[in-house]
Amino acid sequence: MLKILIVEGNTRDARELTVASGSFTQGDLYERTLRALNSTLQCDIVYPADCGASLPTQSALCQYDGIIWTGSSLNIYEQDPAVTRQVDFMKSCYSRKVKMFGSCWGLQVAVVAAGGEVAKNTKGREIGLARDIQPTILGQMHPLYKGKNFPFDAVAIHLDHVVRLPQGASVLSGNDMSRIQALEIRQGDSVFWGVQYHPEFDLSYMASIMEKYKDMMVDEGFCPDAGAVDRLALDYRRAQDEVDNVELHSRHKMTSDVLDPCLRLREINNWLNFIEQSAA
Repeated sequence: MLKILIVEGNTRDARELTVASGSFTQGDLYERTLRALNSTLQCDIVYPADCGASLPTQSALCQYDGIIWTGSSLNIYEQDPAVTRQVDFMKSCYSRKVKMFGSCWGLQVAVVAAGGEVAKNTKGREIGLARDIQPTILGQMHPLYKGKNFPFDAVAIHLDHVVRLPQGASVLSGNDMSRIQALEIRQGDSVFWGVQYHPEFDLSYMASIMEKYKDMMVDEGFCPDAGAVDRLALDYRRAQDEVDNVELHSRHKMTSDVLDPCLRLREINNWLNFIEQSAA
């Protein structure tokens, strides 16, 4: 039985708002996703953004076969204790022989903890679907992307992205919005695989995020008004549920990359296979 530690990136206040809106926290969503891929997994969730959070010691980290880092609404360049505690915990993880995977915020924490830099994207926010993600030559051969179709789209929301790589990092994919959409970082005996997008998000979860950030969707020009945000969110939910609605999928240029859960979750499943092989 594999034992996985899930590191929730959001603060307690942010998690409570998410639950109040009827959605799952990102830690809970990841646990559900992992269990859907492997029902025998044992998962623990920790909350390093919280003051006084109980975190595993360095020796206790070795009890886990893998560590997952979730997304977050935080910005990594803000000198806030909720941020710095997570960077410090990532550094502790790097000091052990552990295998990690991170989405969006998780990738950014890994980069900064290893000595790289993350900044606000001058091209703006990428939200809804990250389009036309292309693998690097290394990415084409990397086990993260085994069985993946290229190029591909992915569910995504981020304003920040990597602007300087740390030592030990290799770029695995990118697109026109962000040169680094996936990478691997090796620090000592630790191995981190990260993606800037969110394979764990389905279209319905993305719809709930659009509704949560309705003002931002209008202010940043993604939708002309609040009603348009509601209609877009409804379309995303319908696209998730109405698998044969070709017209809707075509209108929003949604392909099997995001509609087929087997393809959407390929990176996470490949990582689980990676740690399972290592544990055997």
